[in-house]
Amino acid sequence: MPSPPEDETQQPKPDSVRGPPGHQTSERDTQPPPPPTPQSQSQSHSQPSPPQQQPYPPVMGYPGYPQASPYQNYPNAPYQQQYPYAQAPPASYYGSSYPPQQNPVYQRPDSSGFFRGILTGLVVLVVLLCISTTITWLILRPQIPGFSLNNFSVSNFNVTGPVFSAQWTANLTIENQNTKLKGYFDRIQGLLYHQNAIGEDDFLASSFFQPVYVETKKSVVIGETLTAGEKEQPKVPSWVVEEMKKERDTGTLTFNLRMAVWVTFKTDGWSARERGLKVFCGKLKVAFEGVSGNGAVLLPKPLPCLVYVS
Repeated sequence: MPSPPEDETQQPKPDSVRGPPGHQTSERDTQPPPPPTPQSQSQSHSQPSPPQQQPYPPVMGYPGYPQASPYQNYPNAPYQQQYPYAQAPPASYYGSSYPPQQNPVYQRPDSSGFFRGILTGLVVLVVLLCISTTITWLILRPQIPGFSLNNFSVSNFNVTGPVFSAQWTANLTIENQNTKLKGYFDRIQGLLYHQNAIGEDDFLASSFFQPVYVETKKSVVIGETLTAGEKEQPKVPSWVVEEMKKERDTGTLTFNLRMAVWVTFKTDGWSARERGLKVFCGKLKVAFEGVSGNGAVLLPKPLPCLVYVS
């Protein structure tokens, strides 16, 4: 049996097999390899080709930006900036040309100095007022005016009628004891009370005295009549009338005269504010004349009254 041709039985040598340097290339080395046989083509289609290795793994990033440089993880790589991308990230759209703003910090205003100033001013004002008052008192030496009762009498005292009625007449002396201050007694109100057996006061009548002006170191006499049973006067309770009737049978009744006074002291270039005074003339025992309704207080001399500054 004849042998197959030599060119079909012998396998071609790969091109990668080369001779040593200086080896002359033969005609066989320069000829291209023969085409593959059908059997080899079928084997190549049945066996998958090995995967090709990529030089670097793919880098995930935002679309539209270049991929990371393979030299970015090397600190000594020349001409490479430390950015996660090959180029610097773009500037912010808003406020890129303005410096970053810090959050404003609310600072509470310091009001301690303001309150200290007010307190200091009040202290200075009080001190100045005290000094001025002291100087004024040392210069003017204000004195409380004196009140004394000259006479006190009652008439038409009627406790038997349906309505109680009576009239009281009081005369007093007001003395201005100041040497530099003049007294203006603008309002003087008298109030009359009955002093019962246990020492309590029962209101009977009231009236206003005429305003008076008193010069320095001078005195003025004032008088007024207080009437009970009139329309402008309050009605006296019946139990008070019964009690006064029992005392009247003994021959005497005790009354108390109280006065509310508003006075202003003035001098040349200076005027004090209006002051209130309370005057008390108490325990005025009236002796009646027989069965009549008239009586009076026996006063050998003017009776001093108590004066209080309100």
